Amino acid sequence: MIYSKKHYGRGAGKTAFGAFSNCRSKNGDIQCTHTERGAQAASVGDGRQTDLEREITLENGLKVYTYTNPTLHSFFISLFVKSGSMYENSGEFGITHFFEHCAVRNINKIMGGELYKILDREGVEFNASTFSEMVQFYVCGGTHSFMTGVGIVKELFSPIVLTGEEIEPERKRIKAEIRESDDKTALSTFSNQIVHSGTSLSRSITGTATDVNGIGVKKLEEYRRRVFTKENVFLYITGNVSDEDIQKLTRELQSVKLYEGAEHSDIAPLSEEMFCRPMKIHIKNADYTMLRFNFDIDMQKVGVGESDLIYDILFSGYNSRFFTKLSEQLGICYDISGAVERYRNIGQFYFTFEVRERELYTAAELCVNILRAFKTELCKECECMKAGYVDNGYMLYDDVRDLNFTMAYDSHIMELRYPSLESRIDAYKNITPEMIRCAACEIFRKENLTFCMKGNKKKIDQQRLMKILSEL
Repeated sequence: MIYSKKHYGRGAGKTAFGAFSNCRSKNGDIQCTHTERGAQAASVGDGRQTDLEREITLENGLKVYTYTNPTLHSFFISLFVKSGSMYENSGEFGITHFFEHCAVRNINKIMGGELYKILDREGVEFNASTFSEMVQFYVCGGTHSFMTGVGIVKELFSPIVLTGEEIEPERKRIKAEIRESDDKTALSTFSNQIVHSGTSLSRSITGTATDVNGIGVKKLEEYRRRVFTKENVFLYITGNVSDEDIQKLTRELQSVKLYEGAEHSDIAPLSEEMFCRPMKIHIKNADYTMLRFNFDIDMQKVGVGESDLIYDILFSGYNSRFFTKLSEQLGICYDISGAVERYRNIGQFYFTFEVRERELYTAAELCVNILRAFKTELCKECECMKAGYVDNGYMLYDDVRDLNFTMAYDSHIMELRYPSLESRIDAYKNITPEMIRCAACEIFRKENLTFCMKGNKKKIDQQRLMKILSEL
Protein backbone atom coordinates (compact mmCIF):
# COMPACT_ATOMS: atom_id res chain seq x y z
CA MET A 1 0.00 0.00 0.00
CA ILE A 2 1.21 3.51 -0.77
CA TYR A 3 0.33 6.65 1.08
CA SER A 4 1.15 10.25 0.34
CA LYS A 5 1.61 12.12 3.59
CA LYS A 6 -0.75 15.01 3.99
CA HIS A 7 -1.02 17.49 6.78
CA TYR A 8 -3.46 15.43 8.90
CA GLY A 9 -2.98 17.63 11.95
CA ARG A 10 0.71 17.08 12.51
CA GLY A 11 2.26 19.06 15.35
CA ALA A 12 4.74 21.83 15.89
CA GLY A 13 6.14 24.11 18.54
CA LYS A 14 8.34 23.94 21.59
CA THR A 15 9.34 20.65 23.12
CA ALA A 16 9.94 19.55 26.68
CA PHE A 17 12.10 16.77 28.09
CA GLY A 18 11.88 14.98 31.41
CA ALA A 19 14.35 12.91 33.38
CA PHE A 20 16.25 9.90 32.04
CA SER A 21 17.01 6.82 34.10
CA ASN A 22 18.12 3.22 33.76
CA CYS A 23 15.97 0.36 34.96
CA ARG A 24 15.64 -3.40 35.00
CA SER A 25 12.54 -5.55 34.77
CA LYS A 26 11.49 -7.23 38.00
CA ASN A 27 12.64 -10.65 36.90
CA GLY A 28 16.01 -9.21 35.93
CA ASP A 29 16.20 -10.88 32.55
CA ILE A 30 15.80 -7.78 30.39
CA GLN A 31 18.32 -4.98 30.45
CA CYS A 32 16.93 -1.82 28.93
CA THR A 33 17.13 1.93 29.06
CA HIS A 34 13.88 3.49 30.16
CA THR A 35 12.91 7.08 29.45
CA GLU A 36 9.79 8.65 30.88
CA ARG A 37 9.16 12.20 29.83
CA GLY A 38 7.89 13.61 33.13
CA ALA A 39 5.63 12.01 35.69
CA GLN A 40 3.46 9.01 34.89
CA ALA A 41 0.41 11.24 34.59
CA ALA A 42 0.19 14.96 33.99
CA SER A 43 -2.71 17.05 35.14
CA VAL A 44 -4.62 18.87 32.41
CA GLY A 45 -6.16 22.28 33.00
CA ASP A 46 -9.72 20.99 33.26
CA GLY A 47 -8.80 18.24 35.70
CA ARG A 48 -8.32 15.38 33.24
CA GLN A 49 -5.24 13.17 33.33
CA THR A 50 -3.04 12.29 30.39
CA ASP A 51 -0.26 9.71 30.45
CA LEU A 52 3.06 10.56 28.90
CA GLU A 53 5.05 8.77 26.27
CA ARG A 54 7.49 6.20 27.62
CA GLU A 55 10.60 4.90 25.88
CA ILE A 56 12.34 1.57 26.33
CA THR A 57 15.59 0.67 24.56
CA LEU A 58 16.31 -3.06 24.46
CA GLU A 59 19.79 -4.59 24.63
CA ASN A 60 19.73 -5.14 20.87
CA GLY A 61 19.17 -1.40 20.33
CA LEU A 62 15.48 -1.57 19.42
CA LYS A 63 13.56 1.47 20.69
CA VAL A 64 10.00 0.92 21.89
CA TYR A 65 7.72 3.90 22.56
CA THR A 66 4.45 3.43 24.41
CA TYR A 67 1.49 5.75 24.90
CA THR A 68 -1.15 3.63 26.57
CA ASN A 69 -4.76 4.16 27.61
CA PRO A 70 -6.32 1.52 29.92
CA THR A 71 -9.87 2.73 29.20
CA LEU A 72 -9.80 1.47 25.60
CA HIS A 73 -10.50 -2.03 24.31
CA SER A 74 -7.88 -2.31 21.59
CA PHE A 75 -4.16 -2.10 20.88
CA PHE A 76 -2.15 -0.74 17.96
CA ILE A 77 1.50 -1.68 17.30
CA SER A 78 3.48 0.06 14.55
CA LEU A 79 6.93 -0.81 13.33
CA PHE A 80 8.41 2.24 11.61
CA VAL A 81 11.38 1.83 9.29
CA LYS A 82 12.95 5.17 8.43
CA SER A 83 13.73 4.21 4.87
CA GLY A 84 11.62 4.95 1.81
CA SER A 85 11.89 5.68 -1.88
CA MET A 86 13.69 8.95 -1.07
CA TYR A 87 16.72 6.92 0.05
CA GLU A 88 16.81 4.37 -2.78
CA ASN A 89 19.90 4.01 -4.93
CA SER A 90 20.16 3.66 -8.68
CA GLY A 91 19.34 0.13 -9.75
CA GLU A 92 16.88 -0.47 -6.91
CA PHE A 93 14.09 2.03 -7.51
CA GLY A 94 10.82 0.70 -6.12
CA ILE A 95 12.52 -1.75 -3.75
CA THR A 96 11.04 -0.25 -0.57
CA HIS A 97 7.50 -0.78 -1.81
CA PHE A 98 8.41 -4.25 -3.15
CA PHE A 99 9.95 -5.15 0.21
CA GLU A 100 6.82 -4.00 2.06
CA HIS A 101 4.72 -6.37 -0.07
CA CYS A 102 7.11 -9.31 0.25
CA ALA A 103 7.54 -8.88 4.02
CA VAL A 104 3.91 -9.88 4.57
CA ARG A 105 4.22 -12.85 2.23
CA ASN A 106 7.45 -13.82 3.99
CA ILE A 107 5.75 -13.90 7.40
CA ASN A 108 2.97 -16.09 6.04
CA LYS A 109 5.58 -18.61 4.85
CA ILE A 110 7.42 -18.55 8.18
CA MET A 111 4.09 -19.20 9.94
CA GLY A 112 3.42 -22.22 7.74
CA GLY A 113 0.77 -20.46 5.69
CA GLU A 114 -1.37 -19.80 8.77
CA LEU A 115 -1.02 -15.99 8.97
CA TYR A 116 -4.26 -15.05 7.22
CA LYS A 117 -6.25 -17.74 9.04
CA ILE A 118 -5.00 -16.40 12.39
CA LEU A 119 -5.85 -12.83 11.44
CA ASP A 120 -9.39 -13.83 10.47
CA ARG A 121 -9.89 -16.06 13.49
CA GLU A 122 -8.83 -13.41 16.00
CA GLY A 123 -10.16 -10.36 14.15
CA VAL A 124 -6.69 -8.81 13.92
CA GLU A 125 -5.65 -6.35 11.20
CA PHE A 126 -2.15 -6.48 9.72
CA ASN A 127 -1.08 -4.09 6.98
CA ALA A 128 1.64 -1.72 5.83
CA SER A 129 2.13 1.60 4.06
CA THR A 130 5.08 2.91 2.07
CA PHE A 131 5.95 6.60 2.12
CA SER A 132 8.79 8.44 0.44
CA GLU A 133 10.78 8.58 3.70
CA MET A 134 9.52 5.59 5.70
CA VAL A 135 7.52 2.39 5.90
CA GLN A 136 4.90 1.70 8.55
CA PHE A 137 3.97 -1.90 9.33
CA TYR A 138 1.12 -2.17 11.80
CA VAL A 139 -1.02 -4.73 13.58
CA CYS A 140 -4.08 -3.96 15.68
CA GLY A 141 -6.99 -5.70 17.35
CA GLY A 142 -8.73 -6.39 20.63
CA THR A 143 -6.59 -6.37 23.76
CA HIS A 144 -6.90 -10.16 24.07
CA SER A 145 -4.88 -10.52 20.85
CA PHE A 146 -1.94 -8.34 21.86
CA MET A 147 0.59 -11.19 21.97
CA THR A 148 -0.63 -12.44 18.60
CA GLY A 149 0.24 -9.00 17.28
CA VAL A 150 3.64 -9.13 18.96
CA GLY A 151 4.35 -12.48 17.33
CA ILE A 152 3.60 -11.09 13.89
CA VAL A 153 5.74 -8.00 14.45
CA LYS A 154 8.61 -10.19 15.63
CA GLU A 155 8.67 -12.03 12.31
CA LEU A 156 9.14 -8.73 10.43
CA PHE A 157 12.75 -8.93 11.64
CA SER A 158 13.24 -12.38 10.06
CA PRO A 159 15.39 -12.90 6.96
CA ILE A 160 13.67 -13.29 3.60
CA VAL A 161 13.01 -17.02 3.15
CA LEU A 162 10.92 -16.70 0.01
CA THR A 163 12.23 -18.24 -3.19
CA GLY A 164 12.43 -16.44 -6.51
CA GLU A 165 9.36 -18.31 -7.65
CA GLU A 166 7.44 -17.31 -4.53
CA ILE A 167 7.97 -13.57 -5.02
CA GLU A 168 6.74 -13.67 -8.62
CA PRO A 169 3.04 -13.26 -7.73
CA GLU A 170 3.97 -10.15 -5.70
CA ARG A 171 5.99 -8.80 -8.60
CA LYS A 172 2.98 -9.27 -10.88
CA ARG A 173 0.67 -7.59 -8.36
CA ILE A 174 2.93 -4.53 -8.14
CA LYS A 175 3.25 -4.28 -11.91
CA ALA A 176 -0.53 -4.44 -12.11
CA GLU A 177 -0.70 -1.69 -9.50
CA ILE A 178 1.63 0.44 -11.61
CA ARG A 179 -0.32 -0.30 -14.78
CA GLU A 180 -3.72 0.44 -13.25
CA SER A 181 -2.70 3.67 -11.52
CA ASP A 182 -3.18 7.07 -13.15
CA ASP A 183 0.34 8.23 -12.27
CA LYS A 184 1.39 8.56 -15.91
CA THR A 185 -1.36 11.07 -16.71
CA ALA A 186 -2.02 12.68 -13.31
CA LEU A 187 -1.35 16.39 -12.87
CA SER A 188 0.17 15.59 -9.46
CA THR A 189 2.81 13.38 -11.08
CA PHE A 190 3.54 16.00 -13.74
CA SER A 191 3.91 18.66 -11.03
CA ASN A 192 5.98 16.46 -8.74
CA GLN A 193 8.51 15.74 -11.46
CA ILE A 194 9.01 19.47 -12.00
CA VAL A 195 9.06 20.46 -8.32
CA HIS A 196 11.57 17.75 -7.39
CA SER A 197 13.45 17.63 -10.69
CA GLY A 198 16.79 15.86 -10.47
CA THR A 199 16.11 14.31 -7.04
CA SER A 200 14.84 10.99 -5.74
CA LEU A 201 11.52 12.62 -4.80
CA SER A 202 10.64 13.05 -8.48
CA ARG A 203 10.20 9.29 -8.85
CA SER A 204 7.17 7.17 -8.13
CA ILE A 205 7.26 5.19 -4.88
CA THR A 206 6.37 2.03 -6.80
CA GLY A 207 9.14 2.42 -9.35
CA THR A 208 8.49 1.37 -12.94
CA ALA A 209 7.74 -2.11 -14.26
CA THR A 210 11.34 -2.29 -15.48
CA ASP A 211 12.61 -1.34 -12.01
CA VAL A 212 10.48 -4.04 -10.38
CA ASN A 213 11.69 -6.67 -12.89
CA GLY A 214 15.26 -6.05 -11.69
CA ILE A 215 14.55 -6.87 -8.03
CA GLY A 216 15.09 -10.40 -6.77
CA VAL A 217 15.30 -12.23 -3.46
CA LYS A 218 18.98 -11.43 -2.97
CA LYS A 219 18.39 -7.70 -3.44
CA LEU A 220 15.43 -7.77 -1.08
CA GLU A 221 17.46 -9.45 1.68
CA GLU A 222 20.40 -7.08 1.18
CA TYR A 223 17.98 -4.17 1.40
CA ARG A 224 16.39 -5.55 4.59
CA ARG A 225 19.80 -5.78 6.27
CA ARG A 226 20.66 -2.27 5.17
CA VAL A 227 17.51 -0.62 6.57
CA PHE A 228 16.70 -2.74 9.65
CA THR A 229 19.26 -0.91 11.75
CA LYS A 230 19.28 0.33 15.33
CA GLU A 231 19.22 3.88 14.02
CA ASN A 232 16.26 3.51 11.66
CA VAL A 233 13.75 1.14 13.26
CA PHE A 234 11.40 1.76 16.18
CA LEU A 235 8.12 0.49 17.60
CA TYR A 236 5.21 2.67 18.70
CA ILE A 237 2.43 1.16 20.83
CA THR A 238 -0.91 2.69 21.75
CA GLY A 239 -4.14 1.45 23.31
CA ASN A 240 -5.01 -0.70 26.29
CA VAL A 241 -1.63 -2.30 26.91
CA SER A 242 -0.50 -3.10 30.45
CA ASP A 243 3.01 -3.00 31.91
CA GLU A 244 2.90 -6.80 31.97
CA ASP A 245 2.11 -6.80 28.24
CA ILE A 246 5.10 -4.53 27.60
CA GLN A 247 7.34 -6.87 29.60
CA LYS A 248 6.17 -9.79 27.46
CA LEU A 249 6.83 -7.80 24.31
CA THR A 250 10.34 -6.86 25.37
CA ARG A 251 11.13 -10.49 26.20
CA GLU A 252 9.95 -11.54 22.74
CA LEU A 253 11.80 -8.83 20.85
CA GLN A 254 15.11 -8.66 22.69
CA SER A 255 16.42 -11.50 20.53
CA VAL A 256 15.65 -9.96 17.12
CA LYS A 257 18.66 -8.89 15.12
CA LEU A 258 19.27 -5.28 14.17
CA TYR A 259 22.19 -4.10 12.06
CA GLU A 260 24.50 -1.09 12.17
CA GLY A 261 24.03 1.69 9.68
CA ALA A 262 23.76 5.41 9.07
CA GLU A 263 20.65 7.11 10.38
CA HIS A 264 18.11 8.43 7.90
CA SER A 265 17.20 11.84 9.26
CA ASP A 266 14.24 12.80 7.02
CA ILE A 267 16.25 15.46 5.20
CA ALA A 268 14.88 15.71 1.68
CA PRO A 269 17.08 16.41 -1.36
CA LEU A 270 16.60 19.87 -2.91
CA SER A 271 16.08 20.55 -6.58
CA GLU A 272 18.20 23.30 -8.14
CA GLU A 273 15.22 25.66 -8.39
CA MET A 274 13.91 25.17 -4.85
CA PHE A 275 13.02 28.60 -3.37
CA CYS A 276 14.06 30.37 -6.59
CA ARG A 277 11.41 29.27 -9.06
CA PRO A 278 11.31 31.09 -12.41
CA MET A 279 7.92 32.46 -13.43
CA LYS A 280 6.72 29.82 -15.86
CA ILE A 281 3.50 28.09 -16.88
CA HIS A 282 3.91 24.30 -17.05
CA ILE A 283 1.16 22.82 -19.25
CA LYS A 284 0.19 19.21 -19.85
CA ASN A 285 -2.06 18.96 -22.87
CA ALA A 286 -5.61 17.79 -22.11
CA ASP A 287 -9.21 18.32 -23.22
CA TYR A 288 -10.16 19.77 -19.82
CA THR A 289 -8.69 22.52 -17.64
CA MET A 290 -7.16 21.88 -14.22
CA LEU A 291 -4.89 24.13 -12.15
CA ARG A 292 -2.30 23.24 -9.52
CA PHE A 293 -0.53 25.78 -7.32
CA ASN A 294 2.53 24.33 -5.56
CA PHE A 295 4.59 26.35 -3.05
CA ASP A 296 7.98 25.41 -1.55
CA ILE A 297 8.19 25.61 2.25
CA ASP A 298 11.39 26.23 4.17
CA MET A 299 10.74 24.20 7.32
CA GLN A 300 13.50 26.10 9.12
CA LYS A 301 11.36 29.24 8.82
CA VAL A 302 7.80 27.87 8.98
CA GLY A 303 6.51 25.77 11.86
CA VAL A 304 4.56 22.58 11.21
CA GLY A 305 1.64 23.88 13.26
CA GLU A 306 1.47 27.18 11.40
CA SER A 307 1.35 25.42 8.03
CA ASP A 308 -1.39 23.11 9.32
CA LEU A 309 -3.54 26.02 10.44
CA ILE A 310 -2.94 27.97 7.22
CA TYR A 311 -4.10 25.00 5.18
CA ASP A 312 -7.20 24.56 7.32
CA ILE A 313 -8.13 28.26 7.19
CA LEU A 314 -7.77 28.35 3.42
CA PHE A 315 -9.03 24.91 2.38
CA SER A 316 -10.37 22.39 4.86
CA GLY A 317 -12.65 24.32 7.23
CA TYR A 318 -16.39 24.66 6.65
CA ASN A 319 -15.73 28.38 6.27
CA SER A 320 -12.47 27.94 4.35
CA ARG A 321 -11.68 30.90 2.14
CA PHE A 322 -11.02 29.11 -1.14
CA PHE A 323 -14.01 26.78 -1.01
CA THR A 324 -16.36 29.54 0.13
CA LYS A 325 -15.30 31.90 -2.66
CA LEU A 326 -14.64 29.63 -5.62
CA SER A 327 -17.25 26.96 -5.00
CA GLU A 328 -20.10 28.15 -2.82
CA GLN A 329 -20.26 31.80 -3.89
CA LEU A 330 -19.18 31.67 -7.54
CA GLY A 331 -19.61 28.03 -8.54
CA ILE A 332 -16.35 28.09 -10.51
CA CYS A 333 -15.46 24.64 -9.22
CA TYR A 334 -17.11 21.95 -7.15
CA ASP A 335 -14.18 20.89 -5.00
CA ILE A 336 -10.60 21.87 -4.23
CA SER A 337 -8.09 19.23 -3.16
CA GLY A 338 -4.68 19.79 -1.66
CA ALA A 339 -2.25 18.97 1.09
CA VAL A 340 0.86 19.99 2.99
CA GLU A 341 3.65 17.45 2.59
CA ARG A 342 6.69 17.86 4.81
CA TYR A 343 10.17 16.70 5.62
CA ARG A 344 12.38 18.12 8.34
CA ASN A 345 14.04 20.64 6.02
CA ILE A 346 11.49 21.39 3.30
CA GLY A 347 7.83 20.98 2.48
CA GLN A 348 5.27 21.50 -0.25
CA PHE A 349 1.95 23.31 0.07
CA TYR A 350 -0.31 22.63 -2.90
CA PHE A 351 -3.90 22.75 -4.09
CA THR A 352 -5.67 21.63 -7.27
CA PHE A 353 -9.06 22.21 -8.86
CA GLU A 354 -10.77 21.92 -12.23
CA VAL A 355 -12.46 24.83 -14.03
CA ARG A 356 -14.17 25.54 -17.32
CA GLU A 357 -11.74 26.80 -19.95
CA ARG A 358 -13.38 30.23 -20.20
CA GLU A 359 -13.02 30.77 -16.43
CA LEU A 360 -9.31 29.91 -16.29
CA TYR A 361 -8.03 33.48 -15.88
CA THR A 362 -10.79 34.48 -13.47
CA ALA A 363 -9.99 31.46 -11.29
CA ALA A 364 -6.24 32.16 -11.32
CA GLU A 365 -6.85 35.81 -10.41
CA LEU A 366 -9.16 34.86 -7.55
CA CYS A 367 -6.53 32.49 -6.14
CA VAL A 368 -3.85 35.17 -6.25
CA ASN A 369 -6.17 37.73 -4.63
CA ILE A 370 -7.11 35.36 -1.78
CA LEU A 371 -3.45 34.57 -1.07
CA ARG A 372 -2.41 38.24 -1.25
CA ALA A 373 -5.15 39.23 1.17
CA PHE A 374 -4.20 36.41 3.51
CA LYS A 375 -0.62 37.70 3.63
CA THR A 376 -1.70 41.23 4.56
CA GLU A 377 -4.73 40.71 6.80
CA LEU A 378 -4.46 39.50 10.39
CA CYS A 379 -6.82 36.63 11.28
CA LYS A 380 -8.93 36.99 14.37
CA GLU A 381 -8.04 34.48 17.07
CA CYS A 382 -11.43 32.80 16.60
CA GLU A 383 -10.68 32.30 12.88
CA CYS A 384 -7.40 30.43 13.37
CA MET A 385 -8.94 26.93 13.11
CA LYS A 386 -7.32 25.70 16.34
CA ALA A 387 -10.35 23.77 17.60
CA GLY A 388 -9.36 20.52 15.88
CA TYR A 389 -5.94 20.62 17.52
CA VAL A 390 -6.73 22.30 20.86
CA ASP A 391 -10.39 22.04 21.93
CA ASN A 392 -10.73 18.61 20.32
CA GLY A 393 -7.09 17.66 20.76
CA TYR A 394 -7.78 14.97 23.36
CA MET A 395 -10.07 13.13 20.94
CA LEU A 396 -6.85 11.65 19.53
CA TYR A 397 -6.45 9.83 22.83
CA ASP A 398 -9.59 7.82 22.03
CA ASP A 399 -8.33 6.60 18.64
CA VAL A 400 -5.44 4.13 18.88
CA ARG A 401 -4.72 4.33 15.15
CA ASP A 402 -4.57 8.12 14.76
CA LEU A 403 -2.76 8.62 18.07
CA ASN A 404 -0.18 6.03 17.10
CA PHE A 405 0.69 7.57 13.74
CA THR A 406 0.44 11.19 14.87
CA MET A 407 2.70 10.87 17.92
CA ALA A 408 5.17 8.56 16.17
CA TYR A 409 5.40 10.76 13.09
CA ASP A 410 5.53 14.08 14.95
CA SER A 411 7.99 13.03 17.60
CA HIS A 412 10.23 10.47 15.93
CA ILE A 413 10.12 11.19 12.19
CA MET A 414 9.77 14.99 12.22
CA GLU A 415 11.71 15.02 15.53
CA LEU A 416 9.33 17.42 17.28
CA ARG A 417 9.66 15.25 20.40
CA TYR A 418 6.34 15.89 22.11
CA PRO A 419 6.45 14.27 25.55
CA SER A 420 2.65 14.04 25.63
CA LEU A 421 -0.51 14.80 23.73
CA GLU A 422 -0.96 17.76 26.06
CA SER A 423 2.32 19.31 24.88
CA ARG A 424 1.17 18.94 21.28
CA ILE A 425 -2.08 20.69 22.13
CA ASP A 426 -0.15 23.49 23.86
CA ALA A 427 2.03 23.94 20.77
CA TYR A 428 -1.02 24.72 18.64
CA LYS A 429 -2.62 26.80 21.38
CA ASN A 430 0.47 29.04 21.46
CA ILE A 431 0.36 29.86 17.74
CA THR A 432 -0.75 33.48 17.30
CA PRO A 433 -2.44 35.23 14.34
CA GLU A 434 0.84 37.12 13.86
CA MET A 435 2.74 33.84 13.55
CA ILE A 436 0.23 32.60 10.97
CA ARG A 437 0.55 35.75 8.87
CA CYS A 438 4.33 35.62 9.07
CA ALA A 439 4.32 31.99 7.89
CA ALA A 440 1.92 32.84 5.06
CA CYS A 441 4.23 35.62 3.87
CA GLU A 442 7.12 33.16 3.86
CA ILE A 443 5.22 30.45 1.95
CA PHE A 444 3.19 32.34 -0.63
CA ARG A 445 6.04 34.02 -2.49
CA LYS A 446 6.50 34.07 -6.27
CA GLU A 447 9.94 32.51 -5.81
CA ASN A 448 8.28 29.46 -4.18
CA LEU A 449 5.56 28.92 -6.78
CA THR A 450 5.43 26.15 -9.36
CA PHE A 451 2.27 26.57 -11.43
CA CYS A 452 1.15 23.54 -13.41
CA MET A 453 -2.01 22.91 -15.33
CA LYS A 454 -3.82 20.69 -17.78
CA GLY A 455 -5.55 22.22 -20.75
CA ASN A 456 -5.48 22.98 -24.46
CA LYS A 457 -1.97 24.35 -25.01
CA LYS A 458 -2.95 26.14 -28.22
CA LYS A 459 -5.69 28.15 -26.50
CA ILE A 460 -3.94 29.11 -23.27
CA ASP A 461 -2.56 32.64 -23.06
CA GLN A 462 0.58 32.00 -21.02
CA GLN A 463 1.60 35.65 -20.90
CA ARG A 464 -1.77 36.62 -19.44
CA LEU A 465 -1.44 33.88 -16.80
CA MET A 466 2.09 34.94 -15.88
CA LYS A 467 0.95 38.54 -15.46
CA ILE A 468 -1.76 37.38 -13.05
CA LEU A 469 0.63 35.17 -11.07
CA SER A 470 3.26 37.92 -10.91
CA GLU A 471 0.87 39.92 -8.69
CA LEU A 472 1.37 37.34 -5.91
